[in-house]
Amino acid sequence: MRTRTWMAALLATAAMAGVASAQSNDSRANLANERSAQYFRPDDFALNTQPSDHDIVLMEAHQPWYLVAHGETGLTDNAYLTAPKHSDGWVAGTLDGGFQTTLAESVDVVAGGQVGMWRYAKHSDLDTDSLAAVFSVSKLFGDVRAGVEYVPSVYFGRGFDEQSLLAHDLALFAQTTWAMGEKSQIYAYGRLSRRWSSPDDYENTRLSITTGCQHECWPNVVLTTGITLAYAYYDNYFEDQTDETRQDFLVNPFVSLVYQMNDWSTVGVTLSYARNYSTIDKVDYESAAGSPYVELNWRF
Repeated sequence: MRTRTWMAALLATAAMAGVASAQSNDSRANLANERSAQYFRPDDFALNTQPSDHDIVLMEAHQPWYLVAHGETGLTDNAYLTAPKHSDGWVAGTLDGGFQTTLAESVDVVAGGQVGMWRYAKHSDLDTDSLAAVFSVSKLFGDVRAGVEYVPSVYFGRGFDEQSLLAHDLALFAQTTWAMGEKSQIYAYGRLSRRWSSPDDYENTRLSITTGCQHECWPNVVLTTGITLAYAYYDNYFEDQTDETRQDFLVNPFVSLVYQMNDWSTVGVTLSYARNYSTIDKVDYESAAGSPYVELNWRF
């Protein structure tokens, strides 16, 4: 598994500042929540384009520690992931570090952390800094890997100045692939998660399924196409304001092209479309986005 996986009078002025701060905080919290719903990680299924002779692998030194630096820029027609749309561009970066190892040839253990940032060109109220961790244990059952993971995360305004959302995700997941010759494969990934959050308006139970195919177009160049389908039920999404229970159904097709330049560097581009059908009008939205990225990966 590749390890990779992520604001005129003094009293009037003070009152307006308080309203703006609250609106900014809500916008960042909503965006962080919606972004995590579009849960696809095609690189996790990337075709193995490196030599894989078993005798060579056995002779390699075990390198359980990882460090991954990811940088991207992109454009979207719906920066807030709400209705109505507001287009914008962004730059983002994450730094991941942690420990990954395999026990008894089939049990995969991951423990890591991430620091991230998003900056928007026009809507600076969406600027976000974040901290997250992941703890995962999975086991290979034949051709299917199944496991459990816990992901705590916290999102702030720019410069970690104001907390917008604290989330705890506990999930069961399973993934598998089917080879289609030497150059192609079909993959499938399922995840059932429970989210607890502060504020608690974003607490939900979610079931998502991602499936698609990958093809090695040229040596070290992998084309991935896929779609994520997800259903979410929210416990209490601002029901004092909406008087309605929130339920979402997300349709999220995507395509990515990735070039692995060497063992430690990758460049790629991802195009995605999201259509979220919701019982709440504000989050019944569609969006399209494209983002080139570069990633540096070290094992030691």
